[in-house]
Amino acid sequence: MYIVTKERALAQARALSGALAFAERAGWHFDHAARLMLRPPFSNYLHVAASELLLVPSIEPSRGDLDIVDRGMREARCDALVVKASTAGKPMLYCAVGRWRHQQNLWCHERRPWLTEHGQVWLVAEHAWAEDPGTSILLGPKRLQVASEPPRLYAREMAAGFERADVFLAQIWGDL
Repeated sequence: MYIVTKERALAQARALSGALAFAERAGWHFDHAARLMLRPPFSNYLHVAASELLLVPSIEPSRGDLDIVDRGMREARCDALVVKASTAGKPMLYCAVGRWRHQQNLWCHERRPWLTEHGQVWLVAEHAWAEDPGTSILLGPKRLQVASEPPRLYAREMAAGFERADVFLAQIWGDL
């Protein structure tokens, strides 16, 4: 159980608003009539039926918390996008992506939002030492699209995409 502080409450709001902003950018719609009925502790996850995705806003979850998301994925037979907001320092979002598989879900951690010049949202490894750094994920109206390389290979272009994402989120959060 967490003690709710002002910083944690703000981080929760940033995670939710960031996740919803990504959903809007990706063209995801939440069909409340066809809502997937998940039992607790998964019932607060947002379900994007057309993308077969569970959208999970969170605050810096531990691997144990991700185990709970993993169980929710198994129950729903959906991929998961965990949008994690920092509780200290510069407001940042990091994402973990779980891809549902019959035998075992596959996870990709430590991805930052990266925007193209046209506003497409990718999740990209910020550092070469990140887990599976070559894997990037495009958020679109259908299922998550996994690419074996980042959308841009040059450092200057990578930095510009991260900056566009940071500015986009700062506008959503009212930090500009």
